[in-house]
Amino acid sequence: MTVIPAFTGERLVLARHRRRMTLAALARASKLTTHSLTHFENRLKYPSPHSLDRLSSALDVTPEFLLAPAPRRIPPEAMSLRSPTRLSARNKYSAVAVAELTVALVAWMETHLWLPCPNLPLWPQHDPEHAAEALRTHWQMGDAPSGPLTPLLEANGVRIFALPLDCADVGTFSTRHTGTPFVFLPPHLTGEQAREHLAYELGQLVLGQSRPGHRDSHAAAVQFASAFLMPRTAVIAAMLRTATPDRLAAAASTWGVTTASVLHRLHDLELLPEWSHRSTIQRLGDKTTPYGPAGPGPDEHSQLLPKAVACLRTSGLPIDSAAELTALHIDEPPRWPVATVPAAPASADE
Repeated sequence: MTVIPAFTGERLVLARHRRRMTLAALARASKLTTHSLTHFENRLKYPSPHSLDRLSSALDVTPEFLLAPAPRRIPPEAMSLRSPTRLSARNKYSAVAVAELTVALVAWMETHLWLPCPNLPLWPQHDPEHAAEALRTHWQMGDAPSGPLTPLLEANGVRIFALPLDCADVGTFSTRHTGTPFVFLPPHLTGEQAREHLAYELGQLVLGQSRPGHRDSHAAAVQFASAFLMPRTAVIAAMLRTATPDRLAAAASTWGVTTASVLHRLHDLELLPEWSHRSTIQRLGDKTTPYGPAGPGPDEHSQLLPKAVACLRTSGLPIDSAAELTALHIDEPPRWPVATVPAAPASADE
């Protein structure tokens, strides 16, 4: 019997996790036994060409995907999943697979063109407020509104991607891989929501929380995001202690956040008494969450990937083949974010 020595069990596990399939589900779909699948995944034996075809068909991948070298592993604990203990194993491992495939695609791109080098410090010793101020100083932002965050983060080496639709319930998360920071956003975010999610994950990356998903880590990242988007000195100078709803809305528009976020920032800086904070929230009908309802605002568009893909195509490099091997198939490469646009699967042409 002909065997396929290039087959890697890690690729089979990766594809199965990405497709959110159990061993039993893959066995039914491929008409192979779970015993055989376990042996394939643990490299105890190789599939025959016929079995490889069955596996690739059941997983909706090309045979070449299963024969490619395994990408570098990303431990789930290295990802800032919001509530890892509440996520099902299927959701968690699917998100890990998305991250690993994305990292592999970026690594391939970096062998052929220059991408901005990471310029994101790690300051676990800083408190969130000072870390946000220090990062603004490091990036020479001053106290001015940041504007869209996606171009700013991309220019400083942060790779930003939109999650596929079937991973949307995982929520935003981030990770560092060999020193390069990655942020993954769920689809269907408005401009303000995308900005605040990006700022939140920026806090996770800068503060280097040792317990991602823990309550203290979440609170620190929320505080960092608020301080980064609304610098303390700028908020004080705006004199919003007795502001009308219209002035609060104007300030929120200036900083590109929700009105609820402005109120929380004023309260955190002790510029708004507790009773006034609660009554204003109730009067505006806003939720007391940094990710509450948001009105129209600046969209978050990636400027890096379209240019990178265009450059690769102009150079005649096989971006389609790379996407096929790193993103399961050509119709589903990782998407870089375009806020407020329905998240239909994108092709590498975008």
